[in-house]
Amino acid sequence: GYCYLLDANAKCGLCWETTYGDAGDTTGVTIMKECPVGIVETWTKPPPTQMSSMQFYDVGYSLQLDTTMRSQVSQGLHQIPHANIHSCIASRGACTPFVANSPGLATHSAALVGNFTSAGLVTFESQ
Repeated sequence: GYCYLLDANAKCGLCWETTYGDAGDTTGVTIMKECPVGIVETWTKPPPTQMSSMQFYDVGYSLQLDTTMRSQVSQGLHQIPHANIHSCIASRGACTPFVANSPGLATHSAALVGNFTSAGLVTFESQ
């Protein structure tokens, strides 16, 4: 299944993968799927279990890439060209990358970029 989109209590995340047609393609096609084996996402500083609207919360998260199973590929200058947290009201439906910042529906943390270390780890911190 698609983890949190089907079960709000699910512990697994989703990966949004963008496939590019060629080196000149800057848009690509983005699809949703379960994160593949060899990619593990972890909260390094999880959000609180209870949150209030109009408040900021510091969070941290990381991606660990099993470098024996997957290669590190860059599109442009970064292997991770866009990483951020989307926060949506569960009763309003699915929270996807295509839901814009809108009062009463969703908010996003700032988009971050990153590269994996030689050990296959990248870590992000945001509000």
